Amino acid sequence: MAAKKNERGFSKEREKLPEEYLVRMKGVFGEDYEDFLGSYDEPPKKGLRFNTLKARPETVSMLVEKWGLKPVPWCPSGWIYEEEAEGREIRPGKSPYHAAGVFYIQEPSAMITAEKADIGPEDVVLDLCAAPGGKSGQAACKAKLLLSNEIMKDRARILSSNIERMGFRNVIVSSASGEELSEIFPEFFDKIIVDAPCSGEGMMRRDDTARREWSEENVRLCVKRQRDILESALKMLKDGGRIVYSTCTFEPDENDGMAENFCSDHPNLVLSGMTSIYPHKADGEGHFCAEIDRVDGAVPPVEAGRYIDLEEIRSEVSRRLAAGHIHVLRSGVTPGEHISGKHKKEDIYVPSHAEILARTSEELKADSIDLKSETAATAYLRGESIRLSDLGEEEYELRSVRDGSFVAVCYDGYAMGLGKYVGGVIKNHYPKGLRQF
Repeated sequence: MAAKKNERGFSKEREKLPEEYLVRMKGVFGEDYEDFLGSYDEPPKKGLRFNTLKARPETVSMLVEKWGLKPVPWCPSGWIYEEEAEGREIRPGKSPYHAAGVFYIQEPSAMITAEKADIGPEDVVLDLCAAPGGKSGQAACKAKLLLSNEIMKDRARILSSNIERMGFRNVIVSSASGEELSEIFPEFFDKIIVDAPCSGEGMMRRDDTARREWSEENVRLCVKRQRDILESALKMLKDGGRIVYSTCTFEPDENDGMAENFCSDHPNLVLSGMTSIYPHKADGEGHFCAEIDRVDGAVPPVEAGRYIDLEEIRSEVSRRLAAGHIHVLRSGVTPGEHISGKHKKEDIYVPSHAEILARTSEELKADSIDLKSETAATAYLRGESIRLSDLGEEEYELRSVRDGSFVAVCYDGYAMGLGKYVGGVIKNHYPKGLRQF
């Protein structure tokens, strides 16, 4: 959908750009300035990234064709979509697949950061400034364990909700400052993602707040804050580990200047690469990332210092967080609870919403109802109960369901939430705070 323009052919986003900002950008972009400025007259790019721990290949292929998705060059699981194309209105965020955690809505440029971290299956990873959770979602798909942290309490709650929706078992969500964490995790993490708070210039095309709050003073404050965060991150990085530092700004002092100065001040750091994405040159908003590797010269063997399994490392991370009095919003999957049935001796287990979303395809072959109808799935997400007599036989499949039992309510084999099967009706237990449509 094209951006609305005034009589001069300029979008309202371009008209609202601060004059001091334009002067600075003319110095940054030089001969490319007019092309850069013209990008504000175009609509921002929208993207989604498939959850590689959930999305089946046939689901990805089907949605790519149905929604006309275009690949994101720097992220194999990332795709670009247009909300209005060829007479179709596309709203992935309203799809039952989104509610089931099959994909995450994410700005395309932002997908590069976690890819540059080069995360392996044995890596213990920290996402230090994690909300709302896009980069954490990418990291969790690759890592052994991820500590996903956000200092702002309200943003940490949003982060926790997104981690829950994606069904990750290997993520702990915390809310603390980098300085607090560095006291309890010295030289602990293999990879650290620092998507630093910044002046937000790369988001001005899509975010009125970024345009309104920009100032030269704010740029200076961001530079100081970014350096402090990086210093805390370095204390937590293992020898041989990597920090990926990223921003969504065009300011040299916050981007390459920050990365180069930080590395020059620490002889044990190597600046292994830097990438800038500009809206007039790529299908994405403004983004910068730098790969910073720690090489002290005594890198231990790959096997050394590794944890045997997920529970062992999760237990160790949880122990340290508790010792440091760090607020933890979730650790792995929140379990359900046992309740008494009609007969006092009867013990009934009620799975949590998080537990349902984390179930694998194998685990969903029992105690579930699989809805084949998008209409029925949408009704469930609105909070409605599902009367099976209103559906055709081809529109659902019951899997080992007993009357009175709690079941996973699925769409196309992906769990969306909890229900209770009573007399041919699926009673709705989808969390009220998540209900939509």
